[in-house]
Amino acid sequence: MDDLPEERGSPVFAVFEKLVKGQESEMPEDKNKWALWFDQRLEAYEKENLPKMHITEIVGEAEFEKKLAENQDKMMVIKYWKHKCLPCLSYGPFHKKAEEALNQDPNCVFYSVDIKRAENLKLAAWQRIMGTPTIQCYHQGRQVGNNVEETNY
Repeated sequence: MDDLPEERGSPVFAVFEKLVKGQESEMPEDKNKWALWFDQRLEAYEKENLPKMHITEIVGEAEFEKKLAENQDKMMVIKYWKHKCLPCLSYGPFHKKAEEALNQDPNCVFYSVDIKRAENLKLAAWQRIMGTPTIQCYHQGRQVGNNVEETNY
């Protein structure tokens, strides 16, 4: 495991390590087979952990605009993510913990947008989502601050 990512303290590394640690002998040498092997492990990890990280989802531009209108007086935090995105999966628990911590605050709401869903492609382009995960905050129908982005295209 000498060629693992350098950021050993990062959440991304922690998930990566969970996926491969102790299974080095099973890793295929062929790059294409390794990608499939890793993808299968990532899919299993996602299947097990996504339900624990569930946040109300927005689907499409119309629902996005509806949520903006409904939450005019609240801070609206939106996480853009996609399936099989290692950084998305690794940062998901932090987003969920933030939602749970602020759950008692009626002035803050959390949503997620899966940009791999066909219905969300236009929304992601409209919001200029360049990579995942990306977090945006809105108040009074307008974006507050800059996007918080990871660089996984």
